[in-house]
Amino acid sequence: GGWDTGGKFGGFGFTQADPINSETTNLTPQNFAKTVLKSNKPWLVQVYHDGSEMCQRVAPVWEQTARAMDGVARLGRVNIALYPELVAKVAPLHPFSSSHVNPRDLPVVVGFPRNCGAFWCRRKYRGMMKESALSAFAMDHLAGYEDVPALTRESLAAFLEGDPKKVKFVYFNSRAGPASPLLRRAATEYRNDVSVAQVHYKQSEAAYWIRKHGMHTPPAVLVLKEAGEKIIEQDVTGKDKLKALLIEHKLQILPELRSSSLKSTGCQPGGLVRVCVAAIGVDGFHFTTARDTLRAVKMTLQSPSSPSATLSAALEHKELSMVWIDARRQRGVREALFAGDEHIPRIVAMRFHGGEEKMDLSTYDGSMIRADIAAWISNIFEGDDEGMVSGVEFPKLAVDSLGFYERALRFQGSTLSWAQYFGAELVYMSIEAGPAVPVGMILTVVMIPMLFQRPKRRKKPTRKRSEMDQDAVIELNDDALECLKEQHMKSLVVMMFIESSEDDQETFKKLRNAFWREPILSFGVVNIRKASGWSDFAESSGAAAGSVLVW
Repeated sequence: GGWDTGGKFGGFGFTQADPINSETTNLTPQNFAKTVLKSNKPWLVQVYHDGSEMCQRVAPVWEQTARAMDGVARLGRVNIALYPELVAKVAPLHPFSSSHVNPRDLPVVVGFPRNCGAFWCRRKYRGMMKESALSAFAMDHLAGYEDVPALTRESLAAFLEGDPKKVKFVYFNSRAGPASPLLRRAATEYRNDVSVAQVHYKQSEAAYWIRKHGMHTPPAVLVLKEAGEKIIEQDVTGKDKLKALLIEHKLQILPELRSSSLKSTGCQPGGLVRVCVAAIGVDGFHFTTARDTLRAVKMTLQSPSSPSATLSAALEHKELSMVWIDARRQRGVREALFAGDEHIPRIVAMRFHGGEEKMDLSTYDGSMIRADIAAWISNIFEGDDEGMVSGVEFPKLAVDSLGFYERALRFQGSTLSWAQYFGAELVYMSIEAGPAVPVGMILTVVMIPMLFQRPKRRKKPTRKRSEMDQDAVIELNDDALECLKEQHMKSLVVMMFIESSEDDQETFKKLRNAFWREPILSFGVVNIRKASGWSDFAESSGAAAGSVLVW
């Protein structure tokens, strides 16, 4: 019997049943935090009971989802009969409940993003128990993968004419459906270099695809690179072949060297690349010419009619790399590799020595002729030291960062996603726990700002001045002087020194009348003949009758 019945039932109202076997991870209170909450991969966690008929029915779907995830997310299960306290944290009745989910609602699937760290970041799955829906939930809400657009033959042309700096990778599938996890993962990880899309290859359109692109055996791949180079791969069956094509064609013929492409290009010390040739400059006619020339040199060396078998073999075996560098974005590289006007492009060669951080540097100073550049590269690759500068430190590349527009779009998408999720949770909460909980939450959100509001200041009544105050001036005595010295006054005191009441005070009175509304100013006169303390002060400060001081 179950732990909570002691009889023939399996617990929670279910009959005793054989265990539901699974190849996914069994999660317990002992391994949950380390395995799920601290994982660098998203997790889908299913709460189940062996005696639940629905759990038994969806078991094959769960296993199918685990195989389809292909590293996007990991899957695990928690048995409610064995670990009800853990289930209360993983799948509570509602977000503010300390009780576990209703056993009649099993199976329940909960998602945890990577490096979640706590139970509060869980996201409950509320869709159908289908492999495609579970995969989409994991990719959209847990992994945050880029979407792969589904194109038609009408929209494909506009896609291929998109960002010229990116490789266009189009997957033709004979079956309609969402993009595979592998394609969406590639679209996310390679988004700086590759634009990924998919097309439903209909048999009714086969003649068009054969005539337009020579596409006759789906699943197939179309790759479009710079300089109009088009690559067609037929019969791309199996994810291993598709993955190999994504890795092979993730960079342009002449890729840009950035911190994210450093490993892919191999243009750094300590790798297989012995010589890295780079065109450095900023966008403009001259730099475009230098970049196109270097790209043409590379394409010539990769062709069957290559003038140098040595360099062709070096490119094939990843011992020679060719890139271009944006001097405006990579200012550290520009300052380290050459000095001068950034608008004048340079072609430089960096020769590495095994694991050493230092390198040899040479700058090409000839004409933009392909044969001359190829000969210069060949001499450097074969060890020619003429014109080489030794002991140059490899520059540090600037970290890739999104532009303001891209950051704004991502922030908007993330904000909308969370707003939709919490809105849906409020609706479900009102259904599952009654309206009291969501209404209480809304009132709390409304009341919190009111608790931290500053009290409104009362407006001071407008002071009207009588005609009797026009000529009235306060006379400061020795007590006022002691108060000033002890800093008890909270205003600026403007004072005029006089010797008798007959002294001319007209200008001082006009000054007081002009500023009588200012609460921070106080005006007064000091008779230095009457007040001995003021007399000593005036003598020490060098003030005489008629002087005006501000304290």
